[in-house]
This record gives sequence, C-alpha cells and structure tokens, in this order.
Amino acid sequence: MTIQRRLALSFSLVLVLSLAIGLGLTYSHVLSKVRTETQAALNVGADSARHSLDVPGPVADPAEVLRGIVADFDGDRHLRARVEAPDGAVLAQSRPLAPEEAAPGWFYDLVHAAPERLELPLPPALAGVGRLILQTDSHNEVAEAWSDTRLTLTILAFFFAMVLVLAFATVKAGLAPLREIGQALNRIGSGDYSTRLAAPVAAELEPLRDGFNRMASRLEEMGHQNRALNEQILNLQEEERAELARDLHDDVAPFLFSVGADAAMIRQFLAKGESDAVGPRAEAIAEAVRHMQHHLKDVLRRLAPGALLDLGLPGAIDNLVAFWRSRQPGIAFEIEVSGDPIDPPLDAVAFRVVQESFSNAIRHGAPTTIEVTIDADDEQATILVEDDGKGFSGPAPTFGFGLTGMQERVRAVGGTLRVANRASGRGARVEARLPIRQRRPIEPSQSLEMPA
Repeated sequence: MTIQRRLALSFSLVLVLSLAIGLGLTYSHVLSKVRTETQAALNVGADSARHSLDVPGPVADPAEVLRGIVADFDGDRHLRARVEAPDGAVLAQSRPLAPEEAAPGWFYDLVHAAPERLELPLPPALAGVGRLILQTDSHNEVAEAWSDTRLTLTILAFFFAMVLVLAFATVKAGLAPLREIGQALNRIGSGDYSTRLAAPVAAELEPLRDGFNRMASRLEEMGHQNRALNEQILNLQEEERAELARDLHDDVAPFLFSVGADAAMIRQFLAKGESDAVGPRAEAIAEAVRHMQHHLKDVLRRLAPGALLDLGLPGAIDNLVAFWRSRQPGIAFEIEVSGDPIDPPLDAVAFRVVQESFSNAIRHGAPTTIEVTIDADDEQATILVEDDGKGFSGPAPTFGFGLTGMQERVRAVGGTLRVANRASGRGARVEARLPIRQRRPIEPSQSLEMPA
C-alpha cells in the first residue's frame, strides 16, 4: 500500500471515529432534550389545568367546563388532554399539533420518551362528571430533534468530505517531491547522471534535494573521468602495442635473423665436412639467444610487474631501478626501505606509485637524482618519491592518465595521494599514504569447517 493511501486511510479512520463519537454525544443530548421538554410541558400544562379547574362555585354544566379546559390544549406540541367518564368512555379529547415533517420511525423508536400520564383531581363543583387526564406526546419534539440531527449530520458529512479532500490533496502535494526524487533515482540508475532536482521543495526536503544534486554531479563528473580514462587506456594500449612491436622489430627480429643465418651456415659447414667452423657459429647463436632473453625479460618487467612482486617490494623496486639505470645512466637513484613489511595486497599499489613517479620524472622533469623512501608501521605505509627535476609548471599538477590512474589505485585501498612541487622549488614530490588493515589471527580453537 502506498504512503498516500495509508495516510488517506488514517485520516478516514480518524474522521469515522470522530463521527461515531459525535453521533454518540448527539444521541445522548437528544434523549435528554426530549425527556426534559416533555416533562417541562407536562408540568406547565398541569399548572394551567389546575388554574382552570379552580371554579369558585357550582356550575350549571360541569361537562361543558371540562370540555373547555380540554379545548385549551388543542394545538399543544407536547400534551394531550382528555376527559374520561367514570366508565372509561372518552367524553372529550384535545387535538395536538401535528409535526410539519415527521421523524422516521426508526429515529422515533430510538429517542422518543415514553408517554407520561397525569390525572388531575377535580374540584367538588365538577365532581361526578369523570376525570381529567394529561398525557405527554413526544412526536413534535422528536421531529424537531430529527431536523436538528439531520442538519448536524449534513454539516458534519460536508465537513468530513472537505477535510478528506484537502487532506488527500495536501498529502499528494507533499509526496510529489518524493515521487520526483524516486523518478530521478531511476534515471540515475539507468545511467542518466545529468538528472537534477530543480523544483522548489519543502524546507524538510531541501537537504535531500541538495544531497541528491551533489551526488548526481559527482557521478556525472566520475562518468566523464571514466570515459576519459577509458579513452586514455585505449590510447595507451595502442602506444604499448606499437612500442612492443618496435622493440621486437628492432631488438629481437635482427637476432632471430642472425640465428637463422648462423643455423644455415652450420648446415653448410656440416655438409662440407668443415666441423671446425661450426663452433663459432653455434656460439653466435647462443649469444643472440642470450640477448633476446635479456630483452624479453625487460619487456616482461614492463608488462607484468606483478611477477616481480614475487621477489617482494624491495626486490621489485631494485629491478625497476636497474631497468631505468640501464637506459638513463645519468640519473642517480637513492632507495630507502624501512619499517615493517607492507601487506602483500598493497605491494602492487606501492610499486605502481614508484613506477609512475619514475616515469613522470624521467619523461618530463629531466632530473639528476630520484629519491625513494618507503616506511611502514602497524597503521600505514608511506611511499615518498622526490626528484630534483623541473617539477610542475604551476602550483597544482595537471592530472593526466598516469597521475589519475595512480590516484585511483591509492583511493581504492583507502589511501591518500599528494602530488606537488618540492618545498625547495625544484623538483616534484609524490607522497602516498596507504592504510594497513589489521588482520586478526585465527586462534587454534577456531575452526574453518565448511557447512555440509
């Protein structure tokens, strides 16, 4: 069930309960009013009849006097008067006022007052004719109560209907921003990160709207970054393929050709029986194979640094330094690794930070010295790479593919990366801090049984 329907149902239940309580109070009031009015009418009528019966002396026609008293009650709304003979025959009876609109029978049965009968004593001058009786009649009072009750019920019904309509409209309007947020979340989920909530909302929903817009902006920005990274990755892959093809063509292909040529010469020497000339050719083949092996190891170091990490992070960095020293003999590398060993999952991240820092410094900074300091304790590992090259042209570096990739790797393990110029003003400084998550050792009493 939707929130809108739940709130509408709650309002309806409250109104129905209020209506029931109101009906109960109205019923109690009507009962009291009918009984009070009829009792008061009986008392007033009795006083009036007693005053009329106060005859000073003998009268010629007592029956006529009684009929006159009964006639005085014609048109009364609450009383009936009649004269009964000693044998019970009705000698005279008043005609009460008929209600303009009679109440329904069921309503009359609910609220009418039981008729009350009052027999008035006759004075001696009128004695012997019969007896004067007054009796209450609640039809008119019930009809009046029915008219009032019907009006009250009509007003209540109209009021409750208006309250329900207003409540439903208010709830619908109040939930409209939530529906818009839900639709916006669906669009975000489908990949439309340009979605924004711009419509004005209630003050209570403003933090939700602002937070949603910030989230969408961040997702859109990350989407742009991811697309740019993907494009750069594709470009880098093409560059790596081209570089690998050049390396194989320039460094491996000639030696393969020489191996083939030397092998052909060996066959010719053996065919001619010149076995003494085979040795130098075989040594040339072995030398060519050694050169190709060395070159292929360099290629593997660049393509699969994870294999180097089998030697540990210090060994992998030493191999990386050896790689660059062979190509940049004019650069001095200073490596210092201290503290506790880094967790194996963080070795690859630390290696990538050092590798990318070397690459950036050598390609863009023209340094003469590169310093690497790695220190780790129980909580975090700090990787610091500094050089004395040109540094960055501005106060803040421009994050290209390399730095962005480095930053994403560091963030993925919950770390932080700071890239800036050195305080001395010459050279760049790259500092990465990687948190080391403590792992609880498994106690001997603990088991690792798998469920059946």
